[in-house]
Amino acid sequence: MSVNAMDQEAVGPADRKLYLEFHGRVIEHLGIQMYQSPVNAIAELVANAWDADATSVEIELPESVTDASATFVIRDDGIGMGFAECQNLFLAVGRNRRGEQSEEKTADGRTVLGRKGIGKFAGFGIAARVTVETVSAASGERTVFRLDLEALTADDEPSEVRKEIEVLDYAPPDEERKTQRGTRITLSKLTIHRAPSEHRFRISMARRFLLHQEQAGFAVSVQGEPLPPSYDVAGFEYRFPADMPQPIEGVEIDGDGWGLETVDGNKIRWRLLFHEDTIDEEELKGVAVFAGGKLAQRPFLFNLTRGLTGQHGAEYLAGQVVADFIDRLPADLIATERQRVNWDRSETTPLLLWGQKRLRRVFRAWAGLRAAEKTRRLEEKLVGFAARLERLQKHEKKIVKRALTSLGGIPTLSQEQFDNLGGAVLAAWEQGRLKDLIAEIAESENLDESALLDVLVEARVLTALQTVEVVHTKLEAIQGLRRRIEAKELENAVRDFVAKNPWLISPEWETFKKESGLRKTIEEAAATAELSADVYRGRVDLTMASGQHLLVLEFVRPGQAVDWEHLSRFELYVRSIRSRVKPVTGARFQQITGYIVADRLNKKPEFTDKIQAMVRDDMYALDWEALLDKAESGWRDFLRILAERGEGDFRMESHFDAVRQKEQTQNSPPAAGASQAQDAF
Repeated sequence: MSVNAMDQEAVGPADRKLYLEFHGRVIEHLGIQMYQSPVNAIAELVANAWDADATSVEIELPESVTDASATFVIRDDGIGMGFAECQNLFLAVGRNRRGEQSEEKTADGRTVLGRKGIGKFAGFGIAARVTVETVSAASGERTVFRLDLEALTADDEPSEVRKEIEVLDYAPPDEERKTQRGTRITLSKLTIHRAPSEHRFRISMARRFLLHQEQAGFAVSVQGEPLPPSYDVAGFEYRFPADMPQPIEGVEIDGDGWGLETVDGNKIRWRLLFHEDTIDEEELKGVAVFAGGKLAQRPFLFNLTRGLTGQHGAEYLAGQVVADFIDRLPADLIATERQRVNWDRSETTPLLLWGQKRLRRVFRAWAGLRAAEKTRRLEEKLVGFAARLERLQKHEKKIVKRALTSLGGIPTLSQEQFDNLGGAVLAAWEQGRLKDLIAEIAESENLDESALLDVLVEARVLTALQTVEVVHTKLEAIQGLRRRIEAKELENAVRDFVAKNPWLISPEWETFKKESGLRKTIEEAAATAELSADVYRGRVDLTMASGQHLLVLEFVRPGQAVDWEHLSRFELYVRSIRSRVKPVTGARFQQITGYIVADRLNKKPEFTDKIQAMVRDDMYALDWEALLDKAESGWRDFLRILAERGEGDFRMESHFDAVRQKEQTQNSPPAAGASQAQDAF
């Protein structure tokens, strides 16, 4: 039983008292739990620099976090702090700088951003140690102290608020030192797993603030480079309210395209920007709300529900609303990490409803403008089809153009998709296909999704028809290579042909290209494996690469048998390449596969065991017949997939009938397994 509890037993009910006690771990929750990314954590320290009337903030990022000495450094030229201010201001947990004032001003007249008095602990979200070095502009005092998370949270039992902080250095007031004003915060003993990308960090930090681009006396830099604008306006297709077809009553537009209006007595600014293509960055997609020049609500859609006209425009939208009044309300309605606003309160509900109303109207306007722009582009493109369109009957031309206009009205189609579909519709009509479907599309004011699906399915079949012919050509090339192998005509030209057309060997090698940058390494490996002897000079070597995968191929001249010694030398050859390539290329290649291809392979049991053992080490020995059969089988499997894609389509069936007839007229016998593949069609 604690002393306090014993004392309480000795007094009456009226004299009993309760005390609030808390762990030192409160600081851990205020830092680690609230700010778990470098951008979130450092943004709070940048905001503190603004409140200190800094004109410049410099941020230094670590190149790597694996080094124990890695640090983040945030340096500003603000007013700094004297020793007493370090104690009474910085180290006062939860101190509300504004007090009862909703809008306190700094000495330079800035509106104070800080409110909760806990942003100073944001650094603990990414580091276990925070070192503060500050020089007071008022006194010239220099104070250096350190906050160590482990020491601050060491107690397992509730403890008093007071914690002794380690003072590393102190220099008394000095008039000359006043010119060195400012604060430097160093975050060390980092707890994050990877260093932030300088480019991404700079962009993300810019999107947390408007201060750096709207206030001439406040500059923020990362690694010596200034923050970019929070949004690259030039990269967007439409900007509202400036691009509204009809003005919105009560909205003024300033010179930068921002809308200015009053909502429930509070002045706000806003702009909604639409990209030409869908936006992939989640931190950009939606409408962000700023208060006091700093992010208050991460991008969202004002809690709109689905089913609204043009709402798919949300995939293209990046907007900003500046509502400074939220930060000046008596009640603090912005979450600690400044990512969320409490929209359930009467003070913020009017802005939420306003946002929903504006989004509905802007989405409709965007859908109309996008459809009109696609139609305009279509008209330009149709100039190239003028002669073909003139050959159509007048009523046919009208139907086709109406169908294309209807397609252009689908906002979710990218320009490239629209161009492809439009071209397919024109071609289909010219060839006498899909006339009923195209006429139905032309008659639809709003294109039905099922009708569009029919068009897409048709386009899919047309693509399959084109691909079938390409695959059939490749099968003919494999047959040609087979005849050359059977005639023992293998030459260096074949190696070069395979290098240019790796699909001859297998479909999955389509993306491989000849790797010429390892010539010296390959020669050294061949010498190590003694593959330069006269008996092996007839082989043809080839290395090909795709991404992190390297293929090492050894083609043995047809008619020459491969014995145990040659197989062992090939194995040594591949291993030697592996040992040399990784140091030379900086581990560019994560997988190195070896193939030895010969006309005949020894069929003895021990030889077979050797080949199977090599397979487990990603090395393969195949004869020409097996390799060509594998390639032909792979491409015929591809044909089978194409047949399934066009299942039930008479044109696909007729095409495969033509393929069968062509193969039956060829002089050469069908490859092993080919008849079975044909039967599948």
